[in-house]
Amino acid sequence: MNTLLSKAKKSIKLGTKSDSSRLIILMGLPGSGKSYISSYLHDKYGFTILSGENITFSFYGTEKCSVDEYTLAYKKLRQIAAKLLEDGYSVVIDGTNLKYIFRQQIYNEVNCNSTMLLYLKVDDKTALNRVSQRGIDFKDLKNIKSSISKKVFEKFKDSLEEPLPGENAITIISDDNLFSKIDSIFE
Repeated sequence: MNTLLSKAKKSIKLGTKSDSSRLIILMGLPGSGKSYISSYLHDKYGFTILSGENITFSFYGTEKCSVDEYTLAYKKLRQIAAKLLEDGYSVVIDGTNLKYIFRQQIYNEVNCNSTMLLYLKVDDKTALNRVSQRGIDFKDLKNIKSSISKKVFEKFKDSLEEPLPGENAITIISDDNLFSKIDSIFE
């Protein structure tokens, strides 16, 4: 297990410590802007980025894995998030198509008084266009880039579990005004 933890740490983009830690959980379909917003939150507000895809790749050499492998990766992600928050870092969790059960585990196991779920929505055409433009690059574990086919995108879309009313999620339309929408939440 310690080997997995050391592998996961190689995929973390560490932010800066602050007096008041915050936890942001990003969810949405591929191409909705989660990694884009994660990088923005890191650069502008000092958030540490924990990407489910990056951690999964650091463990298994692929972002495509079994349910058991994915479950273990998210268990380690939650442990890392809890420790980072305890140490005074704000954390953004970038989770593609994050299932309700994984969101519940984050809520239950990662204690942070300032937790927010941001659900990024985008139309299919824009999402597929974004995914096709980002290319494929697995060299930098802190910034994995992968592409998906329209067929795989449709599978993600069919299995999407949108936020439930009790989750107090903020739904954001991912468009050209995305950064200003994010800033209005944080300023």
